[in-house]
Amino acid sequence: MQLKVRRSQKTGMLGNKVLFTLDVRAELTGEETALVERYKLWPEVVYSSEAANANAERMYAGNVRALGAVLLDKVLKKFFTIKDLVSGQHIECKDLGEVIAAEEQVRIACGNLKQYIAIATTFDGREEVVEIAAAGA
Repeated sequence: MQLKVRRSQKTGMLGNKVLFTLDVRAELTGEETALVERYKLWPEVVYSSEAANANAERMYAGNVRALGAVLLDKVLKKFFTIKDLVSGQHIECKDLGEVIAAEEQVRIACGNLKQYIAIATTFDGREEVVEIAAAGA
């Protein structure tokens, strides 16, 4: 798997504020794609902004209005899935801290996906022997 990241910037609508942009896209090998497909990992969320997390928490707490906010978050790319990441995603950030946080979250998610794929390759009936150290050692 490879994660391709492109950073750039653009001027805001009023021309006085800089928006930082992050374009990310994961490229999976054929084997990785087959495993993601087999274990149905496409809908796993790999990126979620702080605002999207707050909206999701409100929705799960029963706030009906938050459902609309969550749908808007999806449209505005405030969260996306493995399938979205493989298709390529564009994130706009108001400051560099937000860029760093978004990129770090995407990298961590790709690392987790890589770990899922590594584990998925072991479901072939083989036995693994794990040496356990004594408690306190």
